[in-house]
Amino acid sequence: MLLRQIEIGGVEMQKIFVAVSGGCASVLEDTVPQGFAVEVIDFDNIGAGDPFPSDEAREFCTARGLYEPHRAALR
Repeated sequence: MLLRQIEIGGVEMQKIFVAVSGGCASVLEDTVPQGFAVEVIDFDNIGAGDPFPSDEAREFCTARGLYEPHRAALR
């Protein structure tokens, strides 16, 4: 695994890289630490009717005001 490590304010951190090209995002798997899962949330696709990658992703976005479900979907 190739972990990218940086230091910010004296704290060593790791980076996870996500590449986006032409509106398509992909996670560079070799930068994700073991035991972590990365989900890409594409609001354009969700707005077009695709589902969230998981219930957790939907709840995260809704709780933080990043996504407001259409009223029709709540019926």
